[in-house]
Amino acid sequence: MDFVCVCNNCRKTIQRDFFYCPWCGTANAEPDDRMVLENVFGQLEAKQTNDRTARVKKIESKIAEIENSLKELGISN
Repeated sequence: MDFVCVCNNCRKTIQRDFFYCPWCGTANAEPDDRMVLENVFGQLEAKQTNDRTARVKKIESKIAEIENSLKELGISN
């Protein structure tokens, strides 16, 4: 009986490998699985935010270099 579980929402028996309950449509993740998924997605969001911030800082740095080069050439706004 390892291949079945109980839906956390409607409490009907479903196959463990179903992604969603066929009866109520609720995602089929056991409480421990939900915490793991939330942790993984939280880490992913943090990494994306850090990567985005690093890219913005790099772009700002390049813009500052270009502005300095233009000032040295006597071209400015």
